[in-house]
Amino acid sequence: MKLLTIFTPTYNRAHTLPRLYESLCAQTDKRFEWIVVNDGSTDNTNEVLNRIQREQAVNIIVINKENGGKPRAINDGLKTANGEFFFMVDSDDYITPDAVERLFCWCREIEDDERFVAVGAARAYPNGEYIKGVAPKIDNAGYVDATNLERALYDLDADMCEAYKTDIFKKFPFKVWDGENFAPEQIVLNEMALSGYKIRWRKDKIYICEYLDDGLTKGSDSLMRRNPMGYAMMYDHMLKYGYPLKKRIKCVCNMTALATIGKHPFYFLKSNAKFLGALTFFPSLLLAARRKKQFRSM
Repeated sequence: MKLLTIFTPTYNRAHTLPRLYESLCAQTDKRFEWIVVNDGSTDNTNEVLNRIQREQAVNIIVINKENGGKPRAINDGLKTANGEFFFMVDSDDYITPDAVERLFCWCREIEDDERFVAVGAARAYPNGEYIKGVAPKIDNAGYVDATNLERALYDLDADMCEAYKTDIFKKFPFKVWDGENFAPEQIVLNEMALSGYKIRWRKDKIYICEYLDDGLTKGSDSLMRRNPMGYAMMYDHMLKYGYPLKKRIKCVCNMTALATIGKHPFYFLKSNAKFLGALTFFPSLLLAARRKKQFRSM
């Protein structure tokens, strides 16, 4: 590998970007480019990025665009990426000084192996504790090979970070419904898993998180209220995972309920379970009414 792309989408994070920038300046291996998509920020993000560009301490590429949400920002970053691997770091997080150096070593192990789409490592709090509270389950070789759909088996279902092969990642663009700004990333990542791609995960902590009150993770309910079709697409995609009937019914009901809120009540006719969607249509409408009431109280 000759170059790593570190990608950061940002919206009104002028106050946290300098910390991430400082962590990139401190890297023991400087063979990376930093692509920042400024997703329509209304604070002084532009001023901060202009200063970073003038300093020329890191190889930075800035893309300014109207606010369109994180999935669209990722797609824009992928189109611009020059690195063989694509590593996403949120603008309110940062990485350890040896993160790039370690990623280079791990990427070399799988770069020519067509079974793998990425390498992964752990995220931690600033005090060094794993986000989930336990370390991932790895084998004697020091890692575990698994698809994104197998994460729970190895305690990988909490926060991990991954560097993806850019050429493969580009074949799986992130989904967004017209008129909305967000759909869960798991749709794309699990589609890679369904295509047979594995990730080599390690327990090493290279990514540091400090979740903010207005961040995406803490605002999942609010995201669902504003992007019902994005989440309807997620539940539709979950119907491809081979779940037992009871869980499939739950997915279909949630899909139709959210699609109804999004003013597309017959979305199930284009879904991965048309017949089941028809059978559960009226119960799903009742769920939609309950969801609307919950959303109004938020």
